[in-house]
Amino acid sequence: MKEKILQVVEKSGKSGVLQCDLTRIYGFSKSTVSTVLKELEASGEIVRRRVAGKSYRIWSIMNSPFSVKGVLRVGILKAIEYPSILLTREICKNIRIHIKIYNSAFSLTKDLAEGYLDAGCSPLITQTLFALVYRTIRINAGCGYNGGGIIFRRNAKIFGSSELSSMEYNLRRYMERENIDGEIRYFSSPQKMMRALSTGDVDAIAIWEPYLTKLSKKYRSMRFEDVFGDYPCCTLASNKRVGDTNEFRVFMDCYKSSFGEIENRREELIEMEAMMFRLPKRDVREAFNGFKYSYKLSLEDALSLLQEFGLHLGNEITKEIFHLL
Repeated sequence: MKEKILQVVEKSGKSGVLQCDLTRIYGFSKSTVSTVLKELEASGEIVRRRVAGKSYRIWSIMNSPFSVKGVLRVGILKAIEYPSILLTREICKNIRIHIKIYNSAFSLTKDLAEGYLDAGCSPLITQTLFALVYRTIRINAGCGYNGGGIIFRRNAKIFGSSELSSMEYNLRRYMERENIDGEIRYFSSPQKMMRALSTGDVDAIAIWEPYLTKLSKKYRSMRFEDVFGDYPCCTLASNKRVGDTNEFRVFMDCYKSSFGEIENRREELIEMEAMMFRLPKRDVREAFNGFKYSYKLSLEDALSLLQEFGLHLGNEITKEIFHLL
């Protein structure tokens, strides 16, 4: 019965489901539903809130618009830039850390801004734009540097990229540098982008690790850091409502400590990432050093990159958005 109820709650997505509907529509008894929901709530698998009178709405933990004490929901992209997040989950024994994987930086950062995530790793540019619009997120630390480049099928006029990302930013820099008057088409996942390259729908794609290293074996490639030098890729940001909690402070201490363990636990992390992303271990291992892993991000570097992208932040909004380690 617990599995059935949890399945219904998870399928309800961000809308959640009314507790009374579990009894009325699905035929579960009120006492059974009440008992099961209390157990699921105690174990941190669901969130329950009173919505009107005696009515309650229930969400799964990863679809709830509310944060939960003792739990942090962290979003990452399908990339190998985040071994620090996996280590942080291992180190923070007193906090339950749920990791959700996204294909799209836009979707991840939108969920973070709207409170469906407590923290998340996505491109600095994406997070800054959402912080300006929603005013609900703060950028706290770096994740890594570099890790992206261009894969060419042929002389390129039509490029594929992820939207409002480090890939798009560096791709536009490259096109301007090479005086290429081309078109950029946007894709919501690396898989769709790679499919478009293989079918010839685009001439080249701006993509990240581990896909960059793997595709470099078949196509001509160019790494952005080889042309422009080191650049910050993704950053770690938090929703403001958890950013001042003790749980998040503990999380950030663990996050900072995790970077010192990455090299020592390299093989373990490669195996963890391969399993999490369902990627061949060989692909992850070959691309693992495609990033420079570091939580350090200077405000000067961040603002410089944003200015090159066309975002000039004033002092007050800079103080509001950036709360860096």
